[in-house]
Amino acid sequence: MESPERGRSRLFEIAGACCVALFVFAFVAAPHSCEWGLTAYFWAGVACVVLLAALPFALLSASLIQRRLLIAFALAGAASASWIAGLFIANVRILCRLF
Repeated sequence: MESPERGRSRLFEIAGACCVALFVFAFVAAPHSCEWGLTAYFWAGVACVVLLAALPFALLSASLIQRRLLIAFALAGAASASWIAGLFIANVRILCRLF
C-alpha cells in the first residue's frame, strides 16, 4: 500500500496532465470548430471534468475521506477553468452560421 502523500502527488500529477491536455486540444480543435472541433472539444471537456471529479475517490486513502469531496470539487473547478480558458484563448468558434 502506498503512502497518502504519494497518492496525493499522483492525483495532482494526473489532474495537471489532464488540464494541460485539454488546453492543448483546444488549439487542435479550434481550426476545425465548425466541422468537428467544437463537438469534440465539448465532449473532451465533459470527460475531463468527470474524470477529475471522480479521481479523488479512486486514488486517495480512507484516512482522507473527509477531504475527498472538497478535493473533487476543486479539481472539477480546475478542469472547468482550463476548459473555458482554452475555449477563449484558442478562439474556438461557437457560432459558425446564424442562418
